[in-house]
Amino acid sequence: MRQYKMIAIDLDGTLLNPSGNVSEASRLAVRKALDAGILVCFATGRNWTESKPVLDAVAHYDCAVFVGGAMVIDTKNEVVLHRTLMGADLARELSGFFEERGQCVLALQDTTTTGYDYLVTGDIAMTGPTQMWMDIAGATVHKSPRLAAHSHEHTVRIGVVTPGVVAEPIVREMQSLFGQRIVSHSITIPMHEMTIVEVFDPAVNKWQGIQHVAARHGIEPHEIIAVGDDVNDLPMLREAGLGVAMGNAKPEAKAAAKRTIGTNRDEGLATFLDELVSHHTVQPLAEVERRTP
Repeated sequence: MRQYKMIAIDLDGTLLNPSGNVSEASRLAVRKALDAGILVCFATGRNWTESKPVLDAVAHYDCAVFVGGAMVIDTKNEVVLHRTLMGADLARELSGFFEERGQCVLALQDTTTTGYDYLVTGDIAMTGPTQMWMDIAGATVHKSPRLAAHSHEHTVRIGVVTPGVVAEPIVREMQSLFGQRIVSHSITIPMHEMTIVEVFDPAVNKWQGIQHVAARHGIEPHEIIAVGDDVNDLPMLREAGLGVAMGNAKPEAKAAAKRTIGTNRDEGLATFLDELVSHHTVQPLAEVERRTP
């Protein structure tokens, strides 16, 4: 019987190839893992809306971790199981910091409550990269003049999208001013020449979200595999029973993982999943007692 009962899989840079798509090999490999009885949990920095095209491509709807661990959603029944909101005072302070530096702020919302994805600074024009990201994500927005003055009852994350040369000095200043009051990630997308800066409550990380999903199935941390490629994957790569870094992963992710596999260009995830299914016996998920905490 296999030690591992669950695999947490990052999306961008891991499940998705460099073009941002799910290859047929990856789709089939995920289906084989599911058929073998492995619980597959996607864990992504994207929100639910931004992830839906990927879920549709794989045709897998189960509990998944979104917004870097801030949201856990039962995507089949469309129910929010867990969320970690940002404190309103911190959200206003961060919004003011970015707005004072000419940045259009994107305050990600709990869409199930507000009915829209992003609250956006209304009196600072979106940059080309910001508008491009909104279009790519298919996000719905609601504008408010200045988010530094907004109530932020439903804000999950504060962020901006800007060219990397603009983002770097702003991020350094932000980290100096806010210190341990925040956790931040800067994700560069070279093909679109943009950097996405995301800021969270310090309690938020993917591993925390994954544990919520695992607890519902009675699965222990040592029975979990986590696969990722970026700095927001570090907690799950370190804490899972087996942390697996993609061949295209950042050096920090490879250092945190116990194993490195092929790149997302060369079907690294699909090859690993096929190996996992082919060489081990898996306890069928139906035989695992489901427990809701």
